Amino acid sequence: MNIKELYEEVRDGRIISDIDLQREIIYSPEKQRLVIDSIVKQIPLPAFYLWKNSKSVLEVLDGKQRIEAIKRFKENDLEYEGEIWKKTAPEIQQRINETKLSIIICEGTEDLKREIFNRINTLGVPLSPYEVLNGLFNGEYLRGLSQYVEQDRDAKKILGSNSRGKNQMKILRLLLALDNGRQSVNDYVKEHQNLSFEADQRRLNRYMRFISDVFSEYGQLEIFFHLAVKYIKDVTIWKEKKTEINRRVKHFLKSDDAKIIKNKQKEIEDIIQAVVNGISVDDKRLFTRDDKQELCEQQECRDGKFQCGECKQWFAFDELTVDHMKPWSKGGRTVLSNAQLLCRPCNSKKGNS
Repeated sequence: MNIKELYEEVRDGRIISDIDLQREIIYSPEKQRLVIDSIVKQIPLPAFYLWKNSKSVLEVLDGKQRIEAIKRFKENDLEYEGEIWKKTAPEIQQRINETKLSIIICEGTEDLKREIFNRINTLGVPLSPYEVLNGLFNGEYLRGLSQYVEQDRDAKKILGSNSRGKNQMKILRLLLALDNGRQSVNDYVKEHQNLSFEADQRRLNRYMRFISDVFSEYGQLEIFFHLAVKYIKDVTIWKEKKTEINRRVKHFLKSDDAKIIKNKQKEIEDIIQAVVNGISVDDKRLFTRDDKQELCEQQECRDGKFQCGECKQWFAFDELTVDHMKPWSKGGRTVLSNAQLLCRPCNSKKGNS
């Protein structure tokens, strides 16, 4: 069956995908466009499994997501490369319409129908991101990367148990961070496919050693790696203070503050810098909403708005933050006498100055 025929059968109700066994539509628009892209580029789609019911109507057992993508595009409800179906070039429309699909039609008892559906959805195990990457770019580089995560002392200690390339992907993300994320993982591995991993291992070694020597737990690996890169020259003093560093970081990560703070990297860095520089910090890290309310009651109010202490513009209550005038990481206390109202842009610019 070609796509034109499939669409017409779905449109006219001779094939139905909305059956009890099927899931809700879960493909994102991006993934639906990828289905169309595969068709245009003549990359074969997996087989569609249909069930012929007692009325000879075909029910979709597997392929609903792909059918929905085709249907949406054909009905001008999905764009591909910036164009809806009716504005797509005629030669592309023809290529799509004529693309042949593998259709497997099953029939029998209701129990058999459910058993086939169960096997379709349980016997196949989706590839992990690394397994896909290795299938695309298998070569000297990925072999060296796998050997590194399995044999390097610091890597094994920091990464822990591996499963289906999970640790290889972690290392690749760290390497991309060293290059400020200028490439995607796929592009980077494609470029290095037939090169040795040794050069990248040398780039990683001193930072991985830093993390191994300083930290006792590695759940925040990407943050710790960023700090290792930034403070590599201070490794000696960080090692001397590692007991207190780990105590403070662990305490923060278990606190209620950690649950609401979006930028954990900045907070962990502030905590460690306070330890390294011998600064005694307030146990209370953040101002509460009650603190903010009390501070606002002390300020002039105009039409329900309060003035930012930096830019002097007026903002609603929820547009303002409570900031330490003397930074917490430099010993500033979390008390109203050390508090000021700042709009979010001004607070972001202020940093720890």
